[in-house]
Amino acid sequence: MSETRPSGRIRAVTKEDSNLIGGETRALLVGTAGTANLMDLDGNILANVPLQQGYNPLKVIQVRTGGTASDIWALY
Repeated sequence: MSETRPSGRIRAVTKEDSNLIGGETRALLVGTAGTANLMDLDGNILANVPLQQGYNPLKVIQVRTGGTASDIWALY
């Protein structure tokens, strides 16, 4: 699969300490910039990751509780 193609699925994110239903993301689309607590593909928990408004090309498996970013969408 080419990483330059548009995403095929988009899902609203509910911040919770469990894996995203759609699996690993290709990116996060953020409506309101701020910070987020994320889990990367290796299971590392990253606290207070700055997210810009718009597209954030991050492969993650969790968007955990906390953080100030909002209106987050997972792109797959």
